[in-house]
Amino acid sequence: MKKIYLFGISALLCCAFACGGGKIGAGSTENAGSAGPAASSRFAAGIAHVAGNYGFTNNNYLVEGAEKISQLGSDSIFIYLTPWFRSQYPDKSLASWPATDPANVAQLAQTAPYDAVFHLPFKTIVLTVYTFANKDYLPGFAQSQQMQNAEREEFYQLTTYLYSRFSGTGKTFILKNWEGDWVGLGGEGTSTTVNIPENTVQDMIAWLKARQAGVTKARNEANDSSVTVLNGVEVNRVLDYAQQGLTRVINAVVPPVKADMVTYSSYDSTAVGNDAGSMEKAMNQALNSIKKLAPDPMGLGNRRIVISEYGLFENQLAGGITWRPRAILSTAKNAGIYGAFLWDVFDNECNQPGGQPAAVDTPVGNPSRPADSNCRGLWAVRPDGSTSPVVKVLKQYW
Repeated sequence: MKKIYLFGISALLCCAFACGGGKIGAGSTENAGSAGPAASSRFAAGIAHVAGNYGFTNNNYLVEGAEKISQLGSDSIFIYLTPWFRSQYPDKSLASWPATDPANVAQLAQTAPYDAVFHLPFKTIVLTVYTFANKDYLPGFAQSQQMQNAEREEFYQLTTYLYSRFSGTGKTFILKNWEGDWVGLGGEGTSTTVNIPENTVQDMIAWLKARQAGVTKARNEANDSSVTVLNGVEVNRVLDYAQQGLTRVINAVVPPVKADMVTYSSYDSTAVGNDAGSMEKAMNQALNSIKKLAPDPMGLGNRRIVISEYGLFENQLAGGITWRPRAILSTAKNAGIYGAFLWDVFDNECNQPGGQPAAVDTPVGNPSRPADSNCRGLWAVRPDGSTSPVVKVLKQYW
């Protein structure tokens, strides 16, 4: 599995096969503010875009991928908003990124590429957010008031900006972290048979509470139901808890944080099994565990859950383009959750024809550009420009 070393924890932007996945009461709504458009029943069948290994235009890569998702027909997108924006979304001839890095994520959100994407006709925009103040560094977070204050302030400023800029649009923004269980375990590829250490649990709780506090404060001050900003905690190894009782984010971190939502990077359940029945069983076990343990401060019910990632591995995983996407989306919708996001519009796990890892956004005509056969098949659009059959499945939800 190809790793992209963008974060201090060597975070992988997409995890592979081993990654990890009753009636809900309204819960407390104290200081929650208005749920706004997110309270609707529309199922969001979206597509992610970050760090793909090929592109097709000379446009800024963030804008190129977002425009492609919109052109395909999706009204929901998942992108990254982090200090690593230049490497995740390279500029090309247009030089759209500012010459000097922004000071915080609110300023980054105001740059021309992000503003262009936010003004496309997307109803839901999911954002993996890391602050400029702390990036992905968590050790000692629970003991550092300075780190907590800085994290809270950047999320407050970002949320304030989104409410101000997009008031009246009906858009929903969901802010989240990257796969929390890999963060807690020390990075993708580490042992999944051990518990997340208690000191790491406490650092994660302090980190995620600070983010939630910033969003809640700004949302309450805006008091604007014509746009919604929600904060999510992302989990990815839910079945480790559900099947083995291990300490994971879903049981150790999510309950005390009391975030607006839980986002689920779902490979531990959606990339298993060779038939729809076995996959659906694993997926429902994970979703039911989230439903049981996740607080609901906004009164969203099951819609406080969103599958932020599922990938089909068309060149590797049985059923990648046939029953699997239909089973994932139907199970998710039947569970009453907010939606599910396909990883990725352009595959980010490709190799060059010679076997070396492919660079982000390799242009047409470059001899190092991957062919379809050099990729794992995590795509909506292939390197040759053809569209994956999964798009036909997605269109049923658009």
